[in-house]
Amino acid sequence: MKIGINLLPQDKKDEILKNERFRSVLGWEIVFFCTGLVFFTFIFGIDYLLRFDLQANSEIMGNNLNGAQYQTIAYYENKFSEINAKLTKISAISSGQLYWSNFFLMLNRATPHSIEIIGLSTKDFSVHLMGKAKTRDDLLSFRDNLSKEECFENVNLPLSDLVSKEDIAFQIDLGIKENCIKKR
Repeated sequence: MKIGINLLPQDKKDEILKNERFRSVLGWEIVFFCTGLVFFTFIFGIDYLLRFDLQANSEIMGNNLNGAQYQTIAYYENKFSEINAKLTKISAISSGQLYWSNFFLMLNRATPHSIEIIGLSTKDFSVHLMGKAKTRDDLLSFRDNLSKEECFENVNLPLSDLVSKEDIAFQIDLGIKENCIKKR
C-alpha cells in the first residue's frame, strides 16, 4: 500500500493548476493557429493558380483572336441583323397579302362552260361579275354553284336578269370570306 503525502501548500497547488491550464490553452491556441495558417495558405495557393491559369488563357485567346478576326465577326453580326430585319419586313408584308388566285380558282370551278364572264370588279371583299349566259338554266346553275362554294356568301342575282330565256346578259354580286383569300 502506498501512501501519498501532500506537503505542498495550497498556494503552490493553485499555481501548478494555473500553469497546467495555461499550457493547455496555449497548446490549443497553437493548434488553431496552425490550422488557420494551413487553411489560408491553401486558399491563397488556389487563388494564385487560378490567376495564373486565367492569365495564360487570356494570352492564348489574345493570340488566336486578333483585331482583324474581331472585325470580321462584327461585320457578319451586322449582316445577320440587317437580313433579319429585312425578313421581318417581308413576313409582315406577306402576312397581310391577299391571294386573288384562290378566288379565280374557285370561280373557275363554279363556272359552267356555257357562261362567259365579261367583266369583274372588286371592292374590299365584294365582287361584281358581269357576263353572258346561253340559257336561263345555265345562269341558275351558275348561281347555285356560287352559292354552294364555301368561300362565297351573299350571292345576289337580280330577278330582272332571269326575264330572257336565251342569250342573257347578267350581273351577279357576291361576297368573299376574308380567310379564303388570305391563306394559300
